[in-house]
Amino acid sequence: MNVLYRNYQPFTLRFAGILMTAAILDSFATLLYLSAIKNGDLSKIIPMLCFIPVTQLFVTPVLIHENLSVTGIFAVLVVVSGSYLLNVETFDSVLSPIKSAFRDKSAMMMLGAACVWGITSSFHKMGIRQTNALFWGVCETGLISMIIFPFAVRSWKLNLKDLKKTMLPGFFSSLSVMSYYTAIGLGPVAYVSSVRRLGVLFTMMAGIVVLKEGIRPLGFLGGVIMIAGAALISLFG
Repeated sequence: MNVLYRNYQPFTLRFAGILMTAAILDSFATLLYLSAIKNGDLSKIIPMLCFIPVTQLFVTPVLIHENLSVTGIFAVLVVVSGSYLLNVETFDSVLSPIKSAFRDKSAMMMLGAACVWGITSSFHKMGIRQTNALFWGVCETGLISMIIFPFAVRSWKLNLKDLKKTMLPGFFSSLSVMSYYTAIGLGPVAYVSSVRRLGVLFTMMAGIVVLKEGIRPLGFLGGVIMIAGAALISLFG
């Protein structure tokens, strides 16, 4: 718990500026993401999220002066490659998500969301450096909720029973976000984001074990590559 409270400083105008910038950009990315998954083909748009760590490789050295070693950059790209393959159905369609990004509106929106999230992760670290992971997480997610709330009201169709069903997923989502904020306060953003991509691998494993889904050769290969990349980050990052 000490990690959550270290480096705490009083609320400043600089922190307020960082918070507003991050929340506005994250809100915009969230709306792009939701619109993309609502209107697009998941098999073509979800792989676009793999480019978040790639964006971070270019952005973090500029905004927060995090420079990775050659081995570290290679490890990030390995995880990204594995995560990308994990979302592709067949060898014949390996390039289809990238091709669709240039002609499919939903894929372009998802790619835009990935790029924005790749940028805002640096602002997250700036905010955490000035305060702490817990305070930053509460402020940023709270502000995002306030920004997105008017859009949610316009499409409100849930009843109280449906709202209760969101409580458990919301709890685990909050826990995931707080874990992520704590992690980027400890290590390079690109490393943390790359390891975070392993969540897709665990989802695939849950589908195989719990839902009895079949094992795709390309998905299995992507999983092996992701684990290898994560091991490189753990050993040399």
